[in-house]
Amino acid sequence: MKKIFLIIFLAFLFLSFSQVQADGLVPCGPGTNKPVCELCDLFVLLDSIIDFILRNIIIPLAVLLLVIGGGLFIFSAGNPARLDQAKSILTSVVIGLIVIFAAWLILGLFFHAIGLANWTTNIYQNWWEKGFFEIPCQ
Repeated sequence: MKKIFLIIFLAFLFLSFSQVQADGLVPCGPGTNKPVCELCDLFVLLDSIIDFILRNIIIPLAVLLLVIGGGLFIFSAGNPARLDQAKSILTSVVIGLIVIFAAWLILGLFFHAIGLANWTTNIYQNWWEKGFFEIPCQ
């Protein structure tokens, strides 16, 4: 069972990473409109990597763990050990997501405060594709 899960996870990760490679991690380099990379492009690269990790690894993994914890909770059949394990999984996932997204938001607000990042335009319509923050490079 673990091997099947690992194969599915690696295939999902490979397909997600190939999509990032097709879009490009940075808007500079050979074959682009901006042939020379600058320091600002390093922050664009870090933003792309963080967005990739959040969207394609953290959220699916959290959903999977919530399903596992919920299944353990439902099928515990009064077994206190299994019920405690289910509660532990669910609270760990929720606390982990709060910590991860709070750190991401604090970092984005810090970059916005020092003038490195801007809020995404039309944030309420396309935050899933573009994220909350954009790093403009001239």
